[in-house]
Amino acid sequence: MILAALPPDEANRLKALRELGVLDTPAEAAFDALAQAAAAVCGAPIALLSLVDDQRQWFKARVGLSDTTETPRDVAFCAHAILHNDLFEVGDATTDPRFIGNPLVTGEPRIRFYAGVPVRLSGGAVVGTVCVLDRAPRRLDDGQREVLMQLGRAAAALLDARRDAQLLARSEARYRALAELSPAGLFVGDAEGQCTYTCLLYTSPSPRD
Repeated sequence: MILAALPPDEANRLKALRELGVLDTPAEAAFDALAQAAAAVCGAPIALLSLVDDQRQWFKARVGLSDTTETPRDVAFCAHAILHNDLFEVGDATTDPRFIGNPLVTGEPRIRFYAGVPVRLSGGAVVGTVCVLDRAPRRLDDGQREVLMQLGRAAAALLDARRDAQLLARSEARYRALAELSPAGLFVGDAEGQCTYTCLLYTSPSPRD
């Protein structure tokens, strides 16, 4: 078995992953649908949206591994896949020097086939993969490869949108907190002095005894 090298942008990649605020969160229907689509299109018993953290890969969505939410990074096929720009495919893990002796090959789930596409965020960081696995050696056809690539792009777009929605919610919460505490108006300007946000604020009267 050969351990995957660290990506050259590992520090920034992990920063981008943490900023998503998605690790260890409950299942979400949109992400589950991506994994289900990958499994169906590729005819695979296992499909995952895997996020590669510092010491582990964690599954935001999974099909066929109901009892497993993560594995160590040093045995993760996805740790190899994030080093590639396009789809990474292993036809038979028992004959690939990178995976001979890997406990995910010699033991459960007895991986033989793997195909994973990097999930690249809008800022360029690759945070994980959409991948499919099988217990028998095989290859994807061209149509399956193309769909899997598209699902990887869709996963990145969903993660970007989820992060941006959280940032907007936090920003609005800060403005509301300022509005509740301030006795006057609120004005926000840019570097040129142009108004970018303004509102008239009212303070709630103190409760009477």
